[in-house]
Amino acid sequence: MSKINKIPTVIIFNIAETFANFLEKSSDPQKREELINGEAYLGDRALLWGGDPKLAIVSYPIAHSEIIKNRLNYPQTTYRYPQHTTNQLSLDIIRDPGLLEAISNYAGENRSLQIIPYATTPEFLSLITILRENYQLSVETPESPNHDHLWIRDLVDTKAGFRQLVSQWLPDADRFLPPGFICYDSKQAADAAFWFYQRGKACLVKANTGENGIGIFIIRPDIPITLEEINKKIEDDTYYTDDLIVVEECIPATKQNSPSLELFVPHPKRGKPEITYLSKQLFIEFGDFCGIEVSKNLQQEKWFPDLERCGILIAHKLQDLGYVGHFDLDCIISDDEKLYLLEINSRRTGGTHVHDLAYHIIGPDYIDNTSLLSFEAMDSGRINSADELINLLAEFLYPINKEHIGLVITVTTTLKYHRFGCLTIAPTPGEALILQKQIAQKISEHSR
Repeated sequence: MSKINKIPTVIIFNIAETFANFLEKSSDPQKREELINGEAYLGDRALLWGGDPKLAIVSYPIAHSEIIKNRLNYPQTTYRYPQHTTNQLSLDIIRDPGLLEAISNYAGENRSLQIIPYATTPEFLSLITILRENYQLSVETPESPNHDHLWIRDLVDTKAGFRQLVSQWLPDADRFLPPGFICYDSKQAADAAFWFYQRGKACLVKANTGENGIGIFIIRPDIPITLEEINKKIEDDTYYTDDLIVVEECIPATKQNSPSLELFVPHPKRGKPEITYLSKQLFIEFGDFCGIEVSKNLQQEKWFPDLERCGILIAHKLQDLGYVGHFDLDCIISDDEKLYLLEINSRRTGGTHVHDLAYHIIGPDYIDNTSLLSFEAMDSGRINSADELINLLAEFLYPINKEHIGLVITVTTTLKYHRFGCLTIAPTPGEALILQKQIAQKISEHSR
């Protein structure tokens, strides 16, 4: 059962805009540019959001768009990108009369549409204002808080804001929050980190805002370090300047079991919050997110009832404050199988496209019979062309033999770096992993 949009729908994949202010703190100009561009290149995933038909606005051309339209039942999904691209897609659209006109025309005779961003930002809300006032469009934003409540999205997305709010909302918060401190400067953070170190416990020093593990480092009790060295490390890192710093115990988790629960909070008049999907996060190395596993098995874990309860309660509290939209609750499972809550990401997430795709091509009950494994850093070997990649992997492309099995190529803009994004679909997680390994082997043999 495909998800069919009943009113004109526009997607704004403003991911770089969401993180640019934080990533621009990098002291290395080349690294800064790579990090921000790396976010924007993920815009390919917008084609999989929100069903069909729709108009997706992204920062760069999507080389594999036709295979998404024709093979995955998105026949009326189109996309556009601005003439001039910066870190702020919403402002790029505002500066592009042709793109504004395309959005206006997409509204049709009724002059109405709904617009869904990756994240609600001040720039995005400025774009909405221009479309309403200058183009006389009736614009719904079903995944965005209004301007007066934008501070809530920003607050809960910080490490300190998360700890503050969740400690108030959960009656048993001490069970689920790692022991830690909210610190006001580098000296206080260094003192807190050294406090953990003296007690033989590893700890994490976290920038208040952050993304994909950036702005986090570990202090381990088995590696000698002084208070002065900790303080210098924090002072020298530009990600920690001019903001709060959270220092918390690093939960022992040798299995790297990091579940994430995504929920959707609607406008209060449109219903109650609900869970969209549960996933297991995958990492290349510490904090470097690279994909997710979605399977029914995760709901059978003994920690799931607690996570479900906490997630629903937090979602209702956010709705009461005026928050609207997706958010995920990132967690870690300790070696003794205890659930710890780490942070909230108040936006669409690195797995929302996986859920939306599965809902669209399989149906709302997709989790009952399928498992999905996404990986955003698949090695493409010597391949740097989407056409070459598609031709090489044609035998694996979803659907294989008209079954709910196969490969979906999600991101090809990153082929310039010899990697691409994909997800494999199969009845079980093990079969999805086998399929992923077969694809990797095919690419490896081709690149010899």
